[in-house]
Amino acid sequence: RFGVVMSLSYYIETNYIKVLFEIFNEINQPDYYVKMSVAWAISICYIHFPEITMNYLKVNTLDKFTYQKSLQKIIESQRVSIEEKKIIKKMKKDGLNI
Repeated sequence: RFGVVMSLSYYIETNYIKVLFEIFNEINQPDYYVKMSVAWAISICYIHFPEITMNYLKVNTLDKFTYQKSLQKIIESQRVSIEEKKIIKKMKKDGLNI
């Protein structure tokens, strides 16, 4: 959890974003707070890099809980447009790790 939260301050940048997604895919901890930190990090990635993050969301290997919470956190963000939220809500409703 610590590493994921620290990535918010130091690694959400063009040079590291794809590496972060690879790391998030490898995190298989059952702990609620670990899963929520990954979801939070993905939502922040979406705010800074929406297109890259959307592509990641379509091909990720996250567990269903973390994927759904990631979408929820993006939807809850005030920095995401209404149009984008509609797309994310559809992904959440469909319940697919597209």
